[in-house]
Amino acid sequence: MGIRSFPGVKRTGRGVDHPPLLGPRLKKEWETTNKGRITKDYFPKVAERLHAKIHLTQNFTTIVTGHGNIKAYLYRFKIIEAPNCPYGNDNQTAEHILLEWAILKEDRERLIAAVAKADNWPIKKEMLIKQHYKAFAKFTKQIDKIKEMN
Repeated sequence: MGIRSFPGVKRTGRGVDHPPLLGPRLKKEWETTNKGRITKDYFPKVAERLHAKIHLTQNFTTIVTGHGNIKAYLYRFKIIEAPNCPYGNDNQTAEHILLEWAILKEDRERLIAAVAKADNWPIKKEMLIKQHYKAFAKFTKQIDKIKEMN
């Protein structure tokens, strides 16, 4: 089977160019929808995400979407009985894991130290991707500790 082509999508040597997919309707939909709020904090513009060179992992995706092995997410679908973090009264959300979860304190301190070389903490989430991706990706690898603790 050969390579499929689609009207209006230009192929280049490095793959498919995405601008035709980013028509005004999709941009407006992304900007106006209430869905994907967590992801929008990291990627306010669809084009930025499509052009970002990111190694997607389950952990990275969990943090930037709030979907995955996080108690608040599992509770939302009635998979578990409570959204609470096992180490406090807060709901275990992606935000809680990034900013507060005690289990990742040392990992968070390393992330903060890396960010502090150029910026102040807390930092806008989109800047974690744009300017501190390597340190942020390293931090997200550590959330496997959730599986051990939950």
